Amino acid sequence: MKNIKSIRTGFIVFISVGLVISSSACLNKPTGTPPPGGQIIVKQSGGAGMLIKECTDKSYITQTADYIIEGTVEKVDSMWNEGRAGIFTYTDLRIENYVKGAPFAGNELQIVTPGGTVGEVSQWVEDQPIFHEGKKVRIYFQEVSGEYVIVCGQFGVEER
Repeated sequence: MKNIKSIRTGFIVFISVGLVISSSACLNKPTGTPPPGGQIIVKQSGGAGMLIKECTDKSYITQTADYIIEGTVEKVDSMWNEGRAGIFTYTDLRIENYVKGAPFAGNELQIVTPGGTVGEVSQWVEDQPIFHEGKKVRIYFQEVSGEYVIVCGQFGVEER
């Protein structure tokens, strides 16, 4: 009985440490070359769509979004953050149409999402949109405290 209790305690500690490590990787800031020419950067944090019940309602996403844009994914590149604690994916998008919101000065957008694959190592982060080069997408995003974020994570991105 004592062995089962110590195994159970060890397992709980192992799971807890794993959750803390994976959570801290998502909180680390991405690094990399800043985008050229004042390009708009949309940052995405994990789990947003899973926390809000309304994220399954397209009218909620549409109303919440300050911008709805359509474009083509031009480049997808993943890299380690500083300290190699987490992987971030940088997606470059060419804007072709504004459905909602005033147009930006340029027609480029970069989306930074936690997770991705670098070499043989992959990091998956719940509720993140996954982009593929050459695909046409519609993205719903909003401005929050001077930064742009996708509304409801993966629910705020549609392939066209």
